[in-house]
Parts: sequence; structure tokens; C-alpha cells
Amino acid sequence: MARPKTREAILSEIEALQKKLKAHDKAEAERIGNLAIKAGLGSIDIPEEVLTKELEALVARFRAEYPEVAQPQAARRRGARPAPEGADESAA
Repeated sequence: MARPKTREAILSEIEALQKKLKAHDKAEAERIGNLAIKAGLGSIDIPEEVLTKELEALVARFRAEYPEVAQPQAARRRGARPAPEGADESAA
């Protein structure tokens, strides 16, 4: 039986994942910001609260129209397949 990871190793992994998430969010913010500027939002003088409300409405509309993107799914590894029936029972 393999020895469980140490607390420090787990905390290190969490920190690395938090950095990765922050980088992802920054890249997405830049991408969405560029799209907003391209669409002309940068030249509209509108209160931030109003813009936020309208963007939330846009998200709600997309989630309603495209249910497959309503809730993001975890990315699956290439070639990953579902576990066979009863696989979790045999692991005990």
C-alpha cells in the first residue's frame, strides 16, 4: 500500500492549482475584454452596475439557449472512458 501524501505535499499541490486557476481566469478576462472592446463596449459610457446586470442577463440567455454549456464539465483526458459496471465495487 502506498504511503499517503504529506500535508505539505497536498498544500503545495493546492497552491499550484490556485496559481493555475488565477492564470486561467486572467487569460479568460483578457479574452472576454478583447471581445467586449471589439463589439464596441469600450466606447459606451455606461454605469458598471448596469453593464454587469446586462452581462448577467446575457449569461442567463446563453445558459437557457445552450443547455450543454449551462454547467461547465470537467475536461476528460483524451481517450478516457467511463469505468466498467461495478468497477468501484471491486476496488475495495
